[in-house]
Amino acid sequence: MNTNSNSYVMAFTIGLCVTVSSILAVLATELKPTQLAAAEFDRQKNVMMAAGMIENGDPRTREVLEALYEKQVKRVVIDTRDGTVAEGKTVDDIDKLNADALEADPKDRMAFRMIETAFTADGKLDAIILPVSGKGLWSTLYGYLALDADKNHVKGIQFYKHGETPGLGGEIENPKWTAMWKGKEILNDKGELVSITVKKGKVNESIESEKRHAVDGLAGATITSNGVGKFVRRDLQAFGTYLQKK
Repeated sequence: MNTNSNSYVMAFTIGLCVTVSSILAVLATELKPTQLAAAEFDRQKNVMMAAGMIENGDPRTREVLEALYEKQVKRVVIDTRDGTVAEGKTVDDIDKLNADALEADPKDRMAFRMIETAFTADGKLDAIILPVSGKGLWSTLYGYLALDADKNHVKGIQFYKHGETPGLGGEIENPKWTAMWKGKEILNDKGELVSITVKKGKVNESIESEKRHAVDGLAGATITSNGVGKFVRRDLQAFGTYLQKK
């Protein structure tokens, strides 16, 4: 066999590529459950951080934190058409529920949505955690907005996935900025949903509406700031019937 011939080199190259591809495919398949479990753990941590249950960089082991989530956080399916809890339904039921709702009325394609509720160690409702997501400047931002049990005051906000510019739009992850959200109100005195405004510049504390319903914008990241304000309002409105239900 002429190992210097073009046909040999081509056959060898193809064989090597097939072998490496097969190995990578097997590894990807074998590692997928581990990757999915890691992604779910990261999601759980962000939910708990938004709810104020843990701090970023909590030194406790993964097993301890997973047990904390399992014990004190509950996933709940909401029928946003009337704000009621879809008792007995889980996240696995949402696609079927929405398909049935869509068939009944085209405007209800996202009628059923999931939230999470966090409880104190003695079983009292402590936080309601809503998923929020939308466009920034360069990417889609994903996060969680937690409210106190009164469904009005913000308990915390956490962004866990985005592709914004570090030092600019990426500052949505900065604890100093997310801390500004704590204590803000999403409802006005009439109980109407007004959301939280991400203001261009700094909040004027002497203006009552800004003091209660606004946070500082991100310096040098106007488009990201505007995007956050818009999609937080949109996602709160999606849960409006539930949030305004006493």
